[in-house]
Amino acid sequence: MSSSLVPVSYLFVSRDLAVIVLGISALVLILIDLLRKWNEPFRDFYHKFMRPILREHEVQYDRHVFTGGTYIMLAFFLCVLVFPKPLAITSMFVVIFCDSFAAIIGKSKGKHFILNKTLEGSSAFFITGVLIILLTPKVTTSVNEYYIGIAAVFLSTVFELLPIKIDDNISTPLFFGFVYLALMKIFM
Repeated sequence: MSSSLVPVSYLFVSRDLAVIVLGISALVLILIDLLRKWNEPFRDFYHKFMRPILREHEVQYDRHVFTGGTYIMLAFFLCVLVFPKPLAITSMFVVIFCDSFAAIIGKSKGKHFILNKTLEGSSAFFITGVLIILLTPKVTTSVNEYYIGIAAVFLSTVFELLPIKIDDNISTPLFFGFVYLALMKIFM
């Protein structure tokens, strides 16, 4: 949830500044993760401080190099680089809140499974996404953009169900943003 400072900050800074700061941040995190994988003294030092917040798969260096934090920072950078500012902000909020609430509800209340996810978690993803669409800035002044946003959230909810090997911290905001743009191009 602390990563929500990024889209909130982006409301108040220029795109150019955001690209520079997020690009440097993503590069630093990539370098840290590569050092974790290839340099044992650095890995030991890193784990001394960060191990309590890492997920189990993030310490399996034979399978995963990057942490969720690295993927999300890379996704934030790409959102700012590729999407109009309001859509970049919305895409960031979608991955932060929809994914978090889906995991919380899915793990605590989930009983009905669809593929590897729960109906309850997917419902939480969708409802949270609709709230984000209602509360975030829009690219245009057209009311139709709200419908487009809700449709993009629905399609992103379905996308989240698919057993894709790409980390959802990067795939979710990019899928949402590209679908949003495609729907705007088709319907506006």
